[in-house]
Amino acid sequence: MEPPTLVKALLRLSRRKLALLSLSVLIGLALVVAAYHIAYDRALDGLTQDVRTSAQLRVSALQSEIDKQRAVPAVLASDSDVKAALQQPTRSGLDLISAKLESLRHETHGAVIYLLDRHGVAVAASNWNRPESFVGSAYGFRRYFSDAVRKTEAAEFALGTVSHRPGLFLSHSVVTEGRLIGVVVVKLEFDSLESDWARLKDTAFVTDNRHLVIITARDNWRFKSPPAAPPDQISLALDVKGMTGWQLHLYRSAAAARQAGLAAAAILLLIEVLLAGTILWAWRRRENLRLKAQSDQAYLTRLERDVGDRTHALRYANDKLSEEIEERRNAQTRLNELQADLVQANKLAQLGQITAGVAHEINQPLATIRVLADNALSGLKPAAIQTNLETIVRMSERIGHITGELRAFSRKATGESEPTSVSEAVEGSILLTHSRLKSHKVRFQRPKIDAGLKVWGERVRLEQVLVNLLQNAFEAVESVASPTVTLRLEDQGDTLRLIIEDNGPGLPETIRKALFIPFKTTKPKGLGLGLVIARDIVSDFGGELMADSDVAHGARFIVSLRKVSP
Repeated sequence: MEPPTLVKALLRLSRRKLALLSLSVLIGLALVVAAYHIAYDRALDGLTQDVRTSAQLRVSALQSEIDKQRAVPAVLASDSDVKAALQQPTRSGLDLISAKLESLRHETHGAVIYLLDRHGVAVAASNWNRPESFVGSAYGFRRYFSDAVRKTEAAEFALGTVSHRPGLFLSHSVVTEGRLIGVVVVKLEFDSLESDWARLKDTAFVTDNRHLVIITARDNWRFKSPPAAPPDQISLALDVKGMTGWQLHLYRSAAAARQAGLAAAAILLLIEVLLAGTILWAWRRRENLRLKAQSDQAYLTRLERDVGDRTHALRYANDKLSEEIEERRNAQTRLNELQADLVQANKLAQLGQITAGVAHEINQPLATIRVLADNALSGLKPAAIQTNLETIVRMSERIGHITGELRAFSRKATGESEPTSVSEAVEGSILLTHSRLKSHKVRFQRPKIDAGLKVWGERVRLEQVLVNLLQNAFEAVESVASPTVTLRLEDQGDTLRLIIEDNGPGLPETIRKALFIPFKTTKPKGLGLGLVIARDIVSDFGGELMADSDVAHGARFIVSLRKVSP
């Protein structure tokens, strides 16, 4: 079986060309590996920064709760009623103090507040009228009691002897005229905080100065040494100010960074394959043209030789053949001219085939690149990843439009406001979200926009805002029987309002209040930054982005922008 033409052409390559081809392949693979590591490192940096921000927020919330409760025993230690009840204890007086502690506990949301005498016996407590009352229990053996006696203030995380529930005990000594008369204790439990941590994608816990886990959503970890972070996860530890030896630990999977690296490597590999295929195809065409030119030249050489032989033979013929000889010469001249025209026409035809073939070869891989970029954009949420993949999509769209003689997105965001065509920005955003619209089978209604209508903004960033709102609308109607998304314009003189609304389930009050709060999101894989960034962009334009609460069904977002006077 005869090998294919391309294989035969490769076999004809010289050693030098084979070495260059091998070097090109190695360089291409090295670029793919480099693209993976660059994208992975950038995504990992973003994840690490996100982990640090999340840890700082949790540390701040924990410190705030502890600081609020720390003030309670200090204030009660100087309370005249508390001192009087300790100096002259009576049942009625201590019951009044217990009632006071109960009221204060409701206001401060602590677990329990109780008063110990100088021997460590509880004489009053906020749970005084409950079966689990602390009144009468002895706590002189507790470290928070002995430390408060020695150092005025103390803190201890331990299990309650009555409730058997873990919590932080904050204590403050009660002193009058330099004499210890008792200790005020507040117990702080972290059930709500631990429940919130359990719902998040990160693993968070707090260790004390003995490096034992004390606050965690996993009960089997408590009062044990913390497990080491898995090798594929990012780990971070921050000190909790005001609590000696306390540290908050946060673990998060680095899978998103690996996915970003693989996506970048796959896209670059596809581009390299496309480029290599195009170069090999063009090289094969050139080889065919060269072989055909050689064949034509051989034909012309044989023809000239035959004509010369015939002319030489006719030279000795009868004079009557002179006219025939002249005619043959004229025919040869015409034949040469026709051959030249034929060669030129053939070159033009082949050039047309090459151009059409290149366009066909480019358009098919471009469709694949676009699908992969859209898939990568749907799976990854850190802001840095999203921006990179959107840029890839724009580049793919731009190349596709060039091959189809369509207009493309060719300029980067300048960060400055300028007169911007509303029609071009809307068309661009619809083009970028077309695959999402098509996959969800959404009925999309939009107005006809005057090409001369302009607003103050910047096209690339305005498209980013519209793409974000359209994607949210398409996602909101996924489970609706007849999904519909509408884009409307309202001209209000100096202001133009772009309104995007859907017939989805709408925005509950709790979600509406958190729409523009960073990192607040209802999407399992979302970061909660899309609407925040969109509102900041519109604000830079001198406009406003808001969610309309006066909607019976679905959701409605309004982008108000300054019009450019004609």
